[in-house]
Amino acid sequence: MDRRQSIAVLLGGLTLTALPGAQGQSPATWPGGTPIRIITPTPVGVGSDAFTRIYAEHLGRVLKTSVIVENRPGAAGTLGTDAVGKSAPNGYTLLVSTSLPFTTSPYLLAKVPYNAQKDFVPVVQLYRGGSFVIAGPAFAGKSLADLVASAKRAPSSINYASYGPGSTAHLGMELLQDAADIQLTHIPYKQSAMPDLIGGQVMVGWEPPPSALPNIRSGKIKALAYTGDRRSPALPDVPTLAEAYPGLEMFTWVGVWAPAGTPDAIVQRLQAAFAGISKEPEVLKALADASSEPMTTTQAQMAAAIEREAQTMSRLIKAKHITVN
Repeated sequence: MDRRQSIAVLLGGLTLTALPGAQGQSPATWPGGTPIRIITPTPVGVGSDAFTRIYAEHLGRVLKTSVIVENRPGAAGTLGTDAVGKSAPNGYTLLVSTSLPFTTSPYLLAKVPYNAQKDFVPVVQLYRGGSFVIAGPAFAGKSLADLVASAKRAPSSINYASYGPGSTAHLGMELLQDAADIQLTHIPYKQSAMPDLIGGQVMVGWEPPPSALPNIRSGKIKALAYTGDRRSPALPDVPTLAEAYPGLEMFTWVGVWAPAGTPDAIVQRLQAAFAGISKEPEVLKALADASSEPMTTTQAQMAAAIEREAQTMSRLIKAKHITVN
């Protein structure tokens, strides 16, 4: 898929709020004449949205049916997630998301409108990737060591942007501050802080590769570190956090969920279809270009990963007294 095709996929999503005729389908007849709706709890063009559309395009070809992507951002990812949890369990409504609505949001919010353990069935993990710790022109340093040294000289004088309290960027920066024994000032944003980072209104950020790499390569921002367990193939000269602070790694992974009660036969067909898509050469290249790698896990492995992360995130959120108003 060339860049123009990727843009076409990104812009080609439609919104569908009702899918008549999806009830009553048996696994033998699925998918029938009704489009499959993939809900993603992210805005268009942000986070996992672009890859959601790439997978949707391929899924439509594999299953020989229409697949529509619907963006439902808001409330720490719970709005879109809840819409899937309350949908008919017939294989026509799926969630493609990071793990945050299951491992983080239930501990950040006073109440979520769904039961993260009971209202969904995991299908498959699609891919994972780290993020870049980045700096804009307002920060004169060029490395993670410069950031730490500056923060030690003047605690709380360096600010960093996140996508909001409890976001991956916020939690990741909290872990970095603990590891480096420094104090930074958190500036939460409701959307991307990249324009303000480039413009110098905020100094440092924690950004996923799809939105970070173009601005790093253009020289608008600097990459200080990568958060994965090994250096990013896209920027191999950028060190990992773990090189300075062993054990400090933070991945974001994206997976597929279906409403609880979806027939096992349909879930297994979806798992096989998505796992196959993750192995297609053009998908592998797109993932590699974004410093991500495919994951083709079983349902049991995905469920175990969710449980482990939920325990870790709940402890961190409680220890840091992080809340979302």
